[in-house]
Amino acid sequence: MSIGVVAIVPFVAGACGSTLDDTAVDGSGRPTIVATTSVWADVVANVACDGSVAVETLIPPGADPHAFEPSLADRTMLDGAALVVANGLGLEATFEDTIGAAEATGAPVLRVGEHARPLPTAATDDDTEDDHAGDHRTTDDVRDPHVWLDPTRVADVLPVVADNLVTEAGLDRGTVDGCVEAYRAELQRLDAEVADQIAAIPVGDRELVTNHDSLAYFADRYDFEIVGTVIPSTSTLAATSPAQLDELADRIRSSDVTAIFVETGDQADDAQALATRIGDVQIASLPTADPTVHDGYAGYLRETAAVITSALSQSNR
Repeated sequence: MSIGVVAIVPFVAGACGSTLDDTAVDGSGRPTIVATTSVWADVVANVACDGSVAVETLIPPGADPHAFEPSLADRTMLDGAALVVANGLGLEATFEDTIGAAEATGAPVLRVGEHARPLPTAATDDDTEDDHAGDHRTTDDVRDPHVWLDPTRVADVLPVVADNLVTEAGLDRGTVDGCVEAYRAELQRLDAEVADQIAAIPVGDRELVTNHDSLAYFADRYDFEIVGTVIPSTSTLAATSPAQLDELADRIRSSDVTAIFVETGDQADDAQALATRIGDVQIASLPTADPTVHDGYAGYLRETAAVITSALSQSNR
């Protein structure tokens, strides 16, 4: 099953007999699921692989999720959703109040990141992870939101996505469970493929410097060390400081790092200036997290791994 292609068929309510409000279905009678990002929209479409839901994406492809501001039309879309699938963990910090307002007026909201073994941020003690897991009111400012950079964590959330599609959107349990089984197998193959790609990088060269703190899950899964970040935050909205950049420059020199990874669309002036200042350091552009231009989520992660492998493999040093 290709994870980027979903058939469109008429919706048939599942055995649970859910009755959906008219505002929660599209013109063909299918429930409308609103995902905040295109990554989670792609995941939802694969969990409902028979095309029994209409999936809408709130944040436009290529836009910075850390800085997105919803319109009144976006609020209307959230209010009318059969289910809202958000990343959570602070990714939607600039419009969490809008999501919360829609939730307060009856829109079911699933924050998938809370179910994906979230990592603490650099500013968080490890022993707080279990204390707060699953409570979005206490985790938004202490958990790393970039869970989709580890396909095994994406696989972890498939059951909770399936449960919500059944209970909130009325999908057939047997059909959804079959979709989950097939998609989990695809993600397992993707994980193995990425690991094979990464094998080209000598273990001693698996060191990452990023524009903002976005690759911790990738590093955790595939045994990389995070040397540092230009913007010392999991959000692109944070600021740098001269002292912090001086310290990072010293770490890059001592670690013999050869690349700074910047996501397409990021403001990269400080990263470029740092690379120029150090010399012999390239700026490597990571793909934007937009499955619509990368043959689905799997294509996006493959390209991410390919960029990292190309920049850090021995032949390019």
